[in-house]
Amino acid sequence: MKTTDGQYIVDFSQTAFAKQNLSVYRHWRRLHRQQRNFLIAAILLFLFIYGGYKFRRSNWPSSVPHEKYQVEIELDKKSRQKIIIDSLKSKPTTFRFSEYNDAREWIKKSFNVDSSSVDKFNSHFEITIRILGGLLSAYHLSEDPIFLQRATELGDRLLVNFDTPSGLPLSEININRKTASGYHWTSDASTSEVGTVQLEMRDLSRCTGDKKYEIAADKSSSVLHRASKTDGLVPIFINPTSGLFSGGVISFGARGDSYYEYLLKQWLQTGRTRQTFWQDWIECVDGVQKHLWRHSYPQHHWFVGELFSLSSFNPKMDHLACFLAGNLALGWHFHHNLTYLLEMAKNLTATCYEMYRKPETGLSPEITYFNIDPSSTVDLIIHDNDAKNLLRPELIESLYYMYHLTKDKKYQEWGWKIFESFENYTRVQNGGYTTIDDVVHKDNVKPRDKMESFFLAETLKYFYLLFDDTNLFPFDKWIFNTEAHPLPIYDS
Repeated sequence: MKTTDGQYIVDFSQTAFAKQNLSVYRHWRRLHRQQRNFLIAAILLFLFIYGGYKFRRSNWPSSVPHEKYQVEIELDKKSRQKIIIDSLKSKPTTFRFSEYNDAREWIKKSFNVDSSSVDKFNSHFEITIRILGGLLSAYHLSEDPIFLQRATELGDRLLVNFDTPSGLPLSEININRKTASGYHWTSDASTSEVGTVQLEMRDLSRCTGDKKYEIAADKSSSVLHRASKTDGLVPIFINPTSGLFSGGVISFGARGDSYYEYLLKQWLQTGRTRQTFWQDWIECVDGVQKHLWRHSYPQHHWFVGELFSLSSFNPKMDHLACFLAGNLALGWHFHHNLTYLLEMAKNLTATCYEMYRKPETGLSPEITYFNIDPSSTVDLIIHDNDAKNLLRPELIESLYYMYHLTKDKKYQEWGWKIFESFENYTRVQNGGYTTIDDVVHKDNVKPRDKMESFFLAETLKYFYLLFDDTNLFPFDKWIFNTEAHPLPIYDS
């Protein structure tokens, strides 16, 4: 909404999720001490990060924040766009400050799809989930037309990627030149990338009334639905020309994860009316149970492994796969008779938390291997090359779903402990947080001097929502895209 002085803010009292009608004071009194502490910390933390970024943003590229590792980071204008837009939705979700209007003014005056700064190839997937998703989400929460205008300008450019024989999008796009391209190193595309752009394109059509975006989304979804699968499971590569899957690696980690996530969320987005999305999703869950669901020894931590050559099991799980716990719980929420979905969600959440609890820092590695030999004495194995932590959101996301769907406060307690570990080992003094290379040795975590925009857009947002008992985004009215940008659920 727009105030009398011309400022745009998000007014939760006029949105679909404002039925609580509680005063701030009454709401605050209802929170227990840990929740209050976290909400205060989250607001101060976001101010700390954004203040540090804002202080240095006029001197790009900037020197790194961690004095021990003086390496220059190349942050071009495209990086700046991604940070501003990707984190934009976190600002009005958590509080109303001038930073929101600063970001809005930048989008109004400086966001330009014809800019020379975007005259290069970038990931079609990343632009869609981060920038298009962020603009659409900001539009839904503010009703400010500038966000829809910029989303439409971007969506028109993104359509060029769907112009393939199969209807599946190519992997890269030069927005300035309106040119699409595949990877330079393969003719294939990542399954997660071609299967994780439909929510945003469909929502753009619903906002504008122009069906061309949804037509492109539906065509690509139909190709994926018709493609051959192994009990609902698919390889992590697919050819955009033929529409056929490629290779034999099946994973719920990198290059596979969000394809499965969007099956359920497209079913929800379309009012649970398009049953092919639910059928594909529940079939893939059955495939997980049959091919990928194993437990370690001796503590019996349940995890989702991988397949090589569509048959050879690999007891490896990326941190990325921890999203599945929340996804399973969300599916159970709409089919309470399928109790095994909730049991799987609980078991996987516990395992993902164990991935944080085991290392000295209290932070999870990027990849964990699990011991499936009954005679073994150690459940989790962390290799040196996998010991980095990238400030990822997947477990915090699942904790958010698990808490609000079960009301079990242990999920908030786990979240608080993880938050403290981020504070202790990834925070830098003069603004921001850094990824680290070693979660195993707390005395030498090896800061990497890089903070991904998803830490603002996803990790911090899910932390905040985990400790907000009102659940600002009811699950029957909103879905989150894979970058944690909330989008509304429609009737069809």
